[in-house]
Amino acid sequence: MPRFVTFNITEKSPRYWHGGNAFNTHFFNAFFTTFPAGETFFVRSVQKYRHLIKDEELQADINDFSTQEGNHSSAHDLHGDVLALQGYKSIARDNRFLDAGLKLFNKTMPRFSLAVTIAIEHFTAILSHQVYATPELFIEPLHEDFKPLFLWHAAEEIEHKGVAYDVYEEVDGSYWLRIIAMMLTTVAILMLVFIRLSPLLRKDGLLFSGSTWKQGMSFLFGKNGLFTLVVPHYLQFYRRSFHPWDQQDYHFIDEFRAQFDSGDFVNEIPTPEATVPA
Repeated sequence: MPRFVTFNITEKSPRYWHGGNAFNTHFFNAFFTTFPAGETFFVRSVQKYRHLIKDEELQADINDFSTQEGNHSSAHDLHGDVLALQGYKSIARDNRFLDAGLKLFNKTMPRFSLAVTIAIEHFTAILSHQVYATPELFIEPLHEDFKPLFLWHAAEEIEHKGVAYDVYEEVDGSYWLRIIAMMLTTVAILMLVFIRLSPLLRKDGLLFSGSTWKQGMSFLFGKNGLFTLVVPHYLQFYRRSFHPWDQQDYHFIDEFRAQFDSGDFVNEIPTPEATVPA
């Protein structure tokens, strides 16, 4: 179900909010700030074909999916605004180009856009799973301003991780189209994140810091690195019989759902300084 929340993330929040570490923080900054353009792309991709969906339950799921993704987009827009106030100006410019490109992609290649959507939704489902499965990597290092954002976003991604896939199965269901989409998307996401990461590190004088990159590669590709841990989950997508709910992890978010329903999941309203002036 959609949840309307606000977050206490402002320009007064720590610059390095992931364990005080520049690379780790900017990796997530680079990735998360693609979400406003990316999640509106997902909604457009799914909504394009909802007229073909006869199942009433799936129609209701599409409504919830679209609202949740819209809320996520707004939350990460705020995050991007805070980064701009902290001096990281490249994000807004990059997002304008990304949004324009994805709109064109939706318009010219709608079916492939839906295949790419389910590929990226698999990535977000993997990361959301790890937020709850390995809190020592995702949650424990976070500054308090950012923990609610991670927990909320990951929980809702787990909730709706099968919706776009179910629409795809109704509309097309081609195995090879989704495999091609996943292979291209994997390369594109890696390239995009590192392209967006570089200006953030450059702003802090760390782009050519060997120690920064050594630590960062260990964080991503080390024995217990972020990317290393998720390889088995990622590879599930390549099975012909794959479905997102093959990975049963709904139980991870029981505590979050109970906290939210009881009103214990509380976030402060962002202060006016968190809004970029018009």
